[in-house]
Amino acid sequence: MKVLEKIKKDNLPVIIVGAGVIGEVLNQACKKAGVKVECFCDNNLNKTREFLDGIPIIHTPSLKNKYKEANFLISAADIRDVVYQLEDLGYVKWYPCSSILRDFDIYQCNFSKPIDFVAYAVATAVLCHDSFVTPDKLFLRSVDVVVTERCSLKCRDCSNLMRYYKNPQDTKLEELINEIDRLCFIVDEINEIRILGGEPFMYKDVHLVIKRLIDEPKVKKIVIYTNGTIIPREEQLENLKSNKVLFIVTNYGDLSRNLDQLTKKISDNGIAFYVQKVGGWTDCSKIKKHNRNNDQQKEIFKMCCAKNTITLSKGKLYRCPYSANAARLNAVPDFKNDSVNIFDEKISIVEMKKKVKNYLLEKDFLETCDYCNGRTFGDPEIQPAIQQIETNDYQQYNY
Repeated sequence: MKVLEKIKKDNLPVIIVGAGVIGEVLNQACKKAGVKVECFCDNNLNKTREFLDGIPIIHTPSLKNKYKEANFLISAADIRDVVYQLEDLGYVKWYPCSSILRDFDIYQCNFSKPIDFVAYAVATAVLCHDSFVTPDKLFLRSVDVVVTERCSLKCRDCSNLMRYYKNPQDTKLEELINEIDRLCFIVDEINEIRILGGEPFMYKDVHLVIKRLIDEPKVKKIVIYTNGTIIPREEQLENLKSNKVLFIVTNYGDLSRNLDQLTKKISDNGIAFYVQKVGGWTDCSKIKKHNRNNDQQKEIFKMCCAKNTITLSKGKLYRCPYSANAARLNAVPDFKNDSVNIFDEKISIVEMKKKVKNYLLEKDFLETCDYCNGRTFGDPEIQPAIQQIETNDYQQYNY
């Protein structure tokens, strides 16, 4: 409330950065405090054709055309990138949403998403923003864990490159547990670990991985991404009953053949879930060398919407799922600096923490970026989930 009172006295336009569900919550908090929101801004150009809560959405890069000064309330979880962008545009008055939403009662309002998902999103944003203003802690917002390369769908344009695996494999349970143990030993806190494949429920021991994460105090949330084709076994569901677990089920229409039975089963077991319609796919699944120079690489990386989607794969941390899976496939050369080997015994834990933090905060591009089409928030969308029986071809490197 102190932040909102200060903003009222400034008598400057109030702009919420991020036109998503956290933006909705921030707008409701502003309404309660009598603060008028001028507009939302977002890097996704596609959103600027819409309104949110009846308020216009402006493309962030074009803000200077209309507003010389403003107070910005940041709703995006990746606050660091937002702050840098605002500073590049010449804006200095920004506030993390954690100072406003920490004690805001979301249950008194209605939102466009289910309340379980809203609660999860708010908790994520608050934790990420708190960690940004206490930089001494090694905090990871989100880590993807690839439990299997196998998938029950055959999507040609999968951004995680699943249609390139000609002989998809499960990751051994012992390897996964060792990787999780090591990662949690190194870091101070992880907001969420996302369980991915492929399709995670094609992995028979997925519940044992999730149980290990439920018991880990450094991990605040476990999010399971599934495509609505496979119903977990009873003994699996028994291990998933925790307020730390959230299912995000993508609805692929007719392809999600067990969607209704799955959501009923999850609901009957008291597990939180959110169903999202498939969409937002872009042409980012190609593996092709572009021969960009370093400045072009930096620009591709800077504009990438997936560069903070940290992935744990084969004992290494990667900045995005594309680079992790390209390395698993040997589809790119062995770029040593594109990942961090968390099992490197040549350095101490203190040095490892510094190395991971530097990798997450100071990296300005990956060598692997040259093989990617790029993935910005405003890219044109393509038809999602086109099924293709044959796998995609690619050049394989030997190392």
